[in-house]
Amino acid sequence: MTEFLEILHFGSVARWLLYTPAVTHRSVLHPGEVAGILVGGSAAVRELREDIVLASRAPVRVMIVGEYGVGKRRLARLIHRQSVRSRAPFVSVRCAELETATEPVLFGSRGVAGAFDRADGGTVFLEDVETLLPAAQARLKQFVASGEIQPVGAKSVSRRTNVRVLCAARVPLAERLTSGTFCQELYYLLNTIYLPVPPLRERPEDIEPLLEYFTAYYARRTGVAIPRLTHECRASCRAHHWPGNMRQLQTAASLFATRTVPHPPVAVLESAERMCREQHTE
Repeated sequence: MTEFLEILHFGSVARWLLYTPAVTHRSVLHPGEVAGILVGGSAAVRELREDIVLASRAPVRVMIVGEYGVGKRRLARLIHRQSVRSRAPFVSVRCAELETATEPVLFGSRGVAGAFDRADGGTVFLEDVETLLPAAQARLKQFVASGEIQPVGAKSVSRRTNVRVLCAARVPLAERLTSGTFCQELYYLLNTIYLPVPPLRERPEDIEPLLEYFTAYYARRTGVAIPRLTHECRASCRAHHWPGNMRQLQTAASLFATRTVPHPPVAVLESAERMCREQHTE
């Protein structure tokens, strides 16, 4: 398993959490959990699998677009793990949570390395890139075009770093171009491969295979017998709207597997939806 870094933001402080490949440490996401996103036989997921293969092999920038919970960050990890950079760091930055701290976190400041420095040779994933303020967009455009980093507040000359940039947005950035809130030149620089991720409601035929996969996955990980999904459970899942997308489905599957929420299945789905909302607002 490859080494990677992830940025999380708590209040006004960005903390770096380092995960290393060793017996005592592992990544936040299990490989089986990441790959499970691509389970299913719908035309949408077949096309998504083909796009992931292309994005993994081509050393270019990728724009992943999809609603909350569809698995954008996990797909970015999958692209990184299947690329020639898989043994180098993977740095994930949640732009929406950084507010005015975005520039020092990305580009560093005097004496402090930023995300692009830390990911040298590897991949930087910018989540919610549409939330970047104009100043951060301008600095990112300069970096993507030149590969040179100028730390915030530093008087030293720029330095080069070898980083692949993957981005994700919750809305098509073309909409932000129309409103003038996103830099057009940066848009074209980041959008070499456009990878749209459909919400679950647009791939209903994949819901049962996904539910079976993740229920079995969580049962095995917790050491319990794999439960049988009843007809009532399957019918409830097929009828559900899944506003939390993959995140909600995986939460529901973990509850079905560990039986921490009693039946009827509707109660499990409502509980999973509530848990996703709480995580989303934290």
